Amino acid sequence: MSAGVNFPEIGIRSNFSFLEGASHPEEYAVAARRLGLSGIGVADRNTVAGVVRAHLAAKENGFAYPGARLVFADDTPDILAYPVDRPAWGRLCRLLSQGNLRSGIKGTCELFEADLSQWGEGLMLAVIAHPERDGARLPGLLTRLKARFGDRVHLALVPRYDGHDRRTFDAFSAIAAEARVPVLATNDVLMHEAARKPMADLVTAIREHVPVQQAGLRLAAPAERHLKGPED
Repeated sequence: MSAGVNFPEIGIRSNFSFLEGASHPEEYAVAARRLGLSGIGVADRNTVAGVVRAHLAAKENGFAYPGARLVFADDTPDILAYPVDRPAWGRLCRLLSQGNLRSGIKGTCELFEADLSQWGEGLMLAVIAHPERDGARLPGLLTRLKARFGDRVHLALVPRYDGHDRRTFDAFSAIAAEARVPVLATNDVLMHEAARKPMADLVTAIREHVPVQQAGLRLAAPAERHLKGPED
């Protein structure tokens, strides 16, 4: 167990993120305790289905934070959303219900930035932006979110392990500073340990409709998108 470093991993997707996460919520809770993390946030894709099992496995109130990863249909970057109180939890559930009803297709949630503006009061937000896909729209998004939600908006710095992380972090940090938004770190986790990588590759291949051997760069960086200790 790590000591002296306070770090919660808030960017966890479990197997409740269908064909994305490769580990159960309970596995994350056990691994996080072993690694010495101060907390975990289970934020599955447009659902809160996995948070109850994660919380029960963590056994201590405040260790497993309930939230969701909001994935939008209007090119808005993904946003991690964590309620600060019971009314905010209710609004998060209303937000997700609105997206599910709009879609009309079971298992599909259609969200837009305007939905977050309507139902996002009381949510702590962390934008997860891709450097190539989202860089141009990021300054405007952070400015709008800051104006609407104030100090509850953050920009997540996610290592891509592509050789450009330092440059990306510098660029994103500058954008965040201009918008007066703090940055935070997450490994954007898909599995509780590196040994689960074959399963992560398999669910990616199924999602992309290709054999694993042909998935290539669509697979996560080799064995890196797992839960890590505070020093890492």
